[in-house]
Amino acid sequence: MTKLIILRGNSGSGKSSVARAIQEQVVPHPMLLEHDYIRRKVLKEKEGPDTINAELLYRMITYGFENDRDVILEGILRLDKYSALFEKLIKAHPENNYFYYFDIPFEETLIRHNTKENVDFNEEDMRRWYKEGEETGYKNEVIISTENTFDETVDQIIEQIGLTRG
Repeated sequence: MTKLIILRGNSGSGKSSVARAIQEQVVPHPMLLEHDYIRRKVLKEKEGPDTINAELLYRMITYGFENDRDVILEGILRLDKYSALFEKLIKAHPENNYFYYFDIPFEETLIRHNTKENVDFNEEDMRRWYKEGEETGYKNEVIISTENTFDETVDQIIEQIGLTRG
């Protein structure tokens, strides 16, 4: 059965890097959907009440399932905007759904952000967007903190879900 892996957290928390590492290390390679890329580059959308990105994400994820692919979705994915998407996904795919919330302090997200190249937002933007305590409470949700290194986080997710390294 296909697996849905959702990596959520504030900007600069490490979820994109972890998602890319998982995709590279496991076989068959899962589909990787980077929410910011889809919303900002593919659709040229800003967050708002009339956006279509959640529906596109749903269709892309279910397309992956229909083609026997595991799917990684990563993004900030705030509950006030995306809980309906999560509920719809769980209804369509009731088993093998794994949620990871990157609960990283703002100061650490800023340090991580400053190691990135070609970013089009700054510390002020990050402060405005930052929100603590966005756990979903869904079954299988795991909280990722600064106690785990990058490699430990990747290993933990691969092992907990039972993915196969290639």
